[in-house]
Amino acid sequence: MIKGVNKQVLEVTNPESPYFDKIIFFVSADGAAQSEEKIKNEAQSVASQLRKPPKSRRSRRDKILSIVFAVCGIGAGAALMLLLGTIVQGV
Repeated sequence: MIKGVNKQVLEVTNPESPYFDKIIFFVSADGAAQSEEKIKNEAQSVASQLRKPPKSRRSRRDKILSIVFAVCGIGAGAALMLLLGTIVQGV
């Protein structure tokens, strides 16, 4: 349905996307001169081309911090096992 006061607006509800419930298109002045059916078809075409948003890229700093935390966690686990081993052998 095309509606609006100053701008022509086309609202597509239930697009075939798991990420969006509704998409709102603002129709240009040139587009408003076209037939309503043609505008609806174009909006459906654009809505069907939507894909999953790209994954955010992790920075180099974040990758290095992840490695440092993993190494620290492994070191803490090894130290705990060594401590528990000496306690058990001493008993």
